[in-house]
Amino acid sequence: MRMLKFSFNLLLVMFSILLRAQTAGSISGTARDPSDAVVEGARVTVTNNATGATRSETTNSSGFYTVPNLVPGTYIVTIEKQGFTTVRFEDTPLTVAQALVLNAKFTVGSVQESVTVDGAAVAPIETQSSQLSTLVDHRTIVDLPLLTRNPYELVLLSPGTNQTNDGNNGFSVNGSRDRNNNFLLDGVDNNDTSVPGGPSGILAINPDSAQEFRVITNTFNAEYGRNTGAIIDVITRSGSNSLHGDAYWFGRYNALGARDFFNRVPDKQNPYVRNQFGFSVGGPIIKNSSFFFINNEYQRYRTTLTASSIVPTAAFKSGLFTTPNGTTVDVRTPGSPNNLTGLGLDPTVSKVLALLPSPNAGDVIPGVTGTLNFPSPDNLNSYTWTGKIDHKITENQQLTLRYAYNHAIDSNPFHTEFAPGLDVVASPSYAHGVLVGLSSTVSTRTINDFKFGWNKVFAGFTSNCAGIFDPITGADEAGNGRDVSAPDASLGVAPLSALGCNALFDSAGQVRRTGTSSYSDAISWVKGNHTLKFGGDHRDAVGRLRRLQLARCVGL
Repeated sequence: MRMLKFSFNLLLVMFSILLRAQTAGSISGTARDPSDAVVEGARVTVTNNATGATRSETTNSSGFYTVPNLVPGTYIVTIEKQGFTTVRFEDTPLTVAQALVLNAKFTVGSVQESVTVDGAAVAPIETQSSQLSTLVDHRTIVDLPLLTRNPYELVLLSPGTNQTNDGNNGFSVNGSRDRNNNFLLDGVDNNDTSVPGGPSGILAINPDSAQEFRVITNTFNAEYGRNTGAIIDVITRSGSNSLHGDAYWFGRYNALGARDFFNRVPDKQNPYVRNQFGFSVGGPIIKNSSFFFINNEYQRYRTTLTASSIVPTAAFKSGLFTTPNGTTVDVRTPGSPNNLTGLGLDPTVSKVLALLPSPNAGDVIPGVTGTLNFPSPDNLNSYTWTGKIDHKITENQQLTLRYAYNHAIDSNPFHTEFAPGLDVVASPSYAHGVLVGLSSTVSTRTINDFKFGWNKVFAGFTSNCAGIFDPITGADEAGNGRDVSAPDASLGVAPLSALGCNALFDSAGQVRRTGTSSYSDAISWVKGNHTLKFGGDHRDAVGRLRRLQLARCVGL
C-alpha cells in the first residue's frame, strides 16, 4: 500500500509577527530611545555561543527588527546605534520553535559603553503567536526521574494531555485520539504510519541525545498541517566549539523492588535486571565552521513474570478422570464405561496435551482442570546510535546532517505463552532516520529553509509455535500448519479453547515494513513590519505487511 500526501501552506501577512520554521526559532523586537521614540538603523547582531555563528540585521523605520530561522541554543544579542550606549543581552536561551522578543531601550552615550542584560532572565512568554505549547528543555529531561529513560513520557507535563488505556499507551491531547498526534524529529516526519497511536515516534530518543522538545497542543500554525492532535517537535543535540563528552550507566534490580502478587515466599523472587549504558561526545571539526555530535546507548533487560493458565489435570489427559459430581469417565477406548462418544483417545491430541504441565495452584473444575502458575522470562537487547554534523558552507548557508538508528530484539515482550515455552512471540525491530537540512540566507530580508527526511522501520513478530506443533499436527499441502481447537473453555464445557499459534491469530509470524520520505521548503520574506511565509511539504509513505505460515484449525 502506498499513500501520497501533499500539503501546501500559505501564511497570511501579519503585523509584527514572524511565523517560523518547524524547529527554528526567531528573535525580534523594537529599539527605542530615552524619549520612547523608535530608533531606525540600529545594528542588531545575534551570535550563537556554542558555534560562533553570527547573523546581523538593522531596525527599520518603525524601530523593528527580526532575525528568523535561528537554531535553538544560547545567544548573545547586541543592539547598537551611534550616539547611544550598546544594549547587550548575554546568554539568551532560544528554544525550539520559539519567537523570542527582545526590546532595547537606549540611553545617550558612546557605543563603546554598554548596558548588559542577563538574557536568561527574560520571561519566555509567547507574545508573537497564539499557539499554546509546553517546552521540555534539556535540564528538565535530565533532572526529572524517568523510569526507562524515555523523554517522551514528559509529554504528560503539558496541560490537557492524558495517557490512553486502549493498548497503544499513547497520548490523548484535549480529547483528540492518540493516533492524531504528529511526531517530528529535527523538523522532519517521525510518525509510524502503519501503527499510529503509540507514545513516541518511529525513532526513539534518550535524555543524552535529545536537546529539548516542544509540545504544541492548540491553535498551531498552518505549517503543522498533518494532524489535529498535538505536535511533538523534538530536536537532537549538536556539537559546539568546545569538546565535550560523557559516559553513563543506570541500573535497576529486583533486590530493590517488590514481588509480583503471584510470586510469593518461599518461591524465589522473579528476577528484574535493567542495565542502560552509553556515551556522548561532541565538538568541533573545524572551529566556527563544522561540528559533530554522537550518542550511543545500550539496554540490557532481563525479567521473569509469573504467568497463569488453566490446564487439564493429568487424569483428564490420560482419559480416565472423575467429574465434580463424582462420576468416573473413561474414554481411553471406544468401549470404555461412560464413554458416550464412542471414540478412543486420539494419538495426535494426546501428544499435544502432553506438552502441558499439570496444574500446580489449585482446581478450577475438580478432577478436570486446574491453575498452572509458571515463569515467563523476557530478554531485551537493544541499542541506539545518533550522529549529527553541522557545517557552515558559507556565511549565508548552513548544512545539517543527522542519522539515527534503533535496533532491538525482545524475546518475549507480550508474555503470550499459555504454558511454559508454548506460543512465545519474539519481536525483532530496527529503525533508520535521516535528515538533510539546508538553511540559506538569500538576503537580509529573505531566508529559505529546505529539509529532506527519510525514515524506515522494520517490526517482526514471530511465534515458536510452528516448530513445536507442526511436527505433531502436520501441515497441509500448502505448507500451512494446523492448530487444535476445542469448545470454548469460558462456557465450562472444555478445559481450554485452543492449542497452537493463537497469539498472532491465524499465523506463526508477521512482518511489517513502513517508512516515509519527506521534502519541505519554506521561504520567509520580511517586508517592513510584516512577514510573509510560504512553502510546501511533500510526504511519501509506504507500508507493507506480510504474514508467515498461515495456520488452519482442526477440531479436538
